[in-house]
Amino acid sequence: MKGLVFSFTKREHKGFSNHIKVSDLRCILKRYGVKILFVFLLFVGLIFGSIFANDCKQETLNSLDFLFTTNLDARLSQSAVGTFCACFASDFIFLFSVFLFGFAPWGIPAASFAVLVKGFGTGVTAGFLFVTHSLLGVGFYLLVLLPGTFIFCIALISMAKSSFDYSKRMFFTVLGRVYNISNKEISLNYCSRLMSSLIMTFCASVLDTVLWTLFAGAFNF
Repeated sequence: MKGLVFSFTKREHKGFSNHIKVSDLRCILKRYGVKILFVFLLFVGLIFGSIFANDCKQETLNSLDFLFTTNLDARLSQSAVGTFCACFASDFIFLFSVFLFGFAPWGIPAASFAVLVKGFGTGVTAGFLFVTHSLLGVGFYLLVLLPGTFIFCIALISMAKSSFDYSKRMFFTVLGRVYNISNKEISLNYCSRLMSSLIMTFCASVLDTVLWTLFAGAFNF
């Protein structure tokens, strides 16, 4: 009797597991597949950026400071306004580039590359801090840089997803495919996504500025 119950439970669990693997997984991929792709590209860039930072010269890293945080001496000497402008300008370049790529039929690979580069820059910053300052650099990154970076990456991936969809529509429009929804409505919705992402980017830059002001001076680099 105990074996019969165990066998029945096992078959029921197996059927439930197969149901999860087939139908639910397919639904998840259909709904979030594009975002998962961009998250994957972000992590790939992160890995390669970390590897690059291990063998890169200090002069090269300093030249990348406009896009990535690789020159701590320059950043620490800035005022709060300068820190905010540096953080926002760097993030804005990536976000607005992804937005513009959405208007091109070939924008999908370009937006993907932009996300990859952002991941690369994040990896360079993290790798640079670890190589240069060891565990102190890791603590600095986790406390000061990671919160704002995390918020912006969410905004960038959300914008990249919208850019992917809009660029796909542009591609099919070039091929002559007709959509039921008007182009004006699509464009307004796309621009509203940009505004939402810009608000998140602004908040991320404010958070970066606050954390830099409060905690950056506590780290003796």
